[in-house]
Amino acid sequence: MIFSHINELVALCAAHGVKEAIISPGSRSAAITLTFEAHPDINVRMIPDERSAAFIAMGIAQQAQQPVVLVCTSGSAALNYAPAVAEAFYQEVPLIVITADRPPEWVDQYDGQTIRQEGIYTNHIKSSFNLPVDLSHSDAKWQANRMVNEALLTAQTAPFGPVHVNVPLREPFYPEAHEEISFETPRVIRKFAVDQLPNEAHWELLLDQWKSATNCWIIVGHNDPSKELTMALSTLRPYANIFSDIIGNQQTEGVITSQDLFLQPANFGAFTTEAPDLIITIGKSLISKNLKLFLRKNPPKQHWHINQGERLNDSLQHLSHWIDARPAQFFNELNIRIKDSKSLSNSFWTDRNAVAKEALRKHLAQTEYSELKATHEVMQAMPESTTLHLANSMAVRYANFVGVDSNRTTVYSNRGTSGIDGCNSTALGAALAADQMVTLITGDLAFFYDRNAFWNNEKFNNLRIIILNNDGGGIFGMIKGPRQQTAYQKLFQTPHGLTAKKLCKEFGMSYLSVKNSVELKDVLKHFNAKSKTAKILEIFTDSEESAKDLTSLKQALVV
Repeated sequence: MIFSHINELVALCAAHGVKEAIISPGSRSAAITLTFEAHPDINVRMIPDERSAAFIAMGIAQQAQQPVVLVCTSGSAALNYAPAVAEAFYQEVPLIVITADRPPEWVDQYDGQTIRQEGIYTNHIKSSFNLPVDLSHSDAKWQANRMVNEALLTAQTAPFGPVHVNVPLREPFYPEAHEEISFETPRVIRKFAVDQLPNEAHWELLLDQWKSATNCWIIVGHNDPSKELTMALSTLRPYANIFSDIIGNQQTEGVITSQDLFLQPANFGAFTTEAPDLIITIGKSLISKNLKLFLRKNPPKQHWHINQGERLNDSLQHLSHWIDARPAQFFNELNIRIKDSKSLSNSFWTDRNAVAKEALRKHLAQTEYSELKATHEVMQAMPESTTLHLANSMAVRYANFVGVDSNRTTVYSNRGTSGIDGCNSTALGAALAADQMVTLITGDLAFFYDRNAFWNNEKFNNLRIIILNNDGGGIFGMIKGPRQQTAYQKLFQTPHGLTAKKLCKEFGMSYLSVKNSVELKDVLKHFNAKSKTAKILEIFTDSEESAKDLTSLKQALVV
């Protein structure tokens, strides 16, 4: 049977810019998946594991800057999307989650693959839509069209994010032999977004605050790469200290990047007099807990946060003004209005940054082998224009200490929920969507947790994965609470004894491993060369020694 509203759903997806659909197999979803496969403008990929499929879709959407469709069958399949849906919600990535469902009369009747799917992602979805099951009346057809249009527009309205379209279907749902799927031009509802800036009265207030500030910080949180933003911030450098974590993608010349090293709690007292009186924040989460703690303990007179949409971000606890605008557009206008402002005369924070960078350089030169040094070596060897993905726990923190040149490398990390699930899959999705090299730096637990990322028939020879394998969760050894527990090894370190060698053989990837710096330097000479397969480099380390190494570096920066 051909469902006209399913044909229209797919045609609307294409009309609203969807070019990729990630499908997982199932029978109840057959009418949907066959229709997506039939559409000439949408590329369909089949990923068996729904949890992995959702993260792969997110990786593609990140790279393409376009919404990606997910389709699964009814029942627990939909629940497996939940981790990626939550991550996409907080990372503000547009996903169109389409779940096939059993008809409403069979819910709670112990029928197979039938659960309560309506509103299943309620707390971590921009909006949910339940399509009508009976479309015999013209109003129901109009309603289905309106719902799908609204879902697609909502996903692409700031803040971007996932939407859920639940599609209950009654049998029969397979086309008959004589039926052919075809597409008519659907009614497409367009939305015109208008960029807005503060009005003149608001600008007068903001500029008064700017002029009265003696120490202004601009802080870039988790943010997609943006050349327009980079240019806007570069013209503001004479007037403000600009801070960026590695995931802010603004680690360019003159930007302060080593705050997580020099802003240690032991230094807070010595630095208090140099705290900012005006903070301007953009982006989402910050990696640096030290930076957050310092600013929470040292309130500025004013804190402006700039972002589009309805989500208020007050994570530093001192927000005074929320400016609903595109950051690059706002900063370009600010540049015009402050051209006669006095330049920044105090170099205290740029000096601290320089001291931290020099301490890191000396430390790495003296260190024989550690996870921090291995991360540095790997990042130094990455080709230009690499897309770097960072798994959570220690991988993203090591990379943040080391830093990158944002003009050469773009950085992504699942810092929406900061979970270890889906790191492989997200990087693989990026590799599927990109021509350039995609490199993932990950820990052993995050890697093995998401091994099903590679269970598919896609080609991803441009993917490189570096595993820091310390046989367990090394991050907990750096936290006083877990480290002091008698059950630390069993409950927190979780040793497993696994390596990726057999996994590589199973999935047809090249495997390399090292146990010291000499081996690492030798392998890195050819690791990034083009090849017919993806490559995995497993770096075996000792978690206790790496923890001591990082502690030594931090102690050297206590004033």
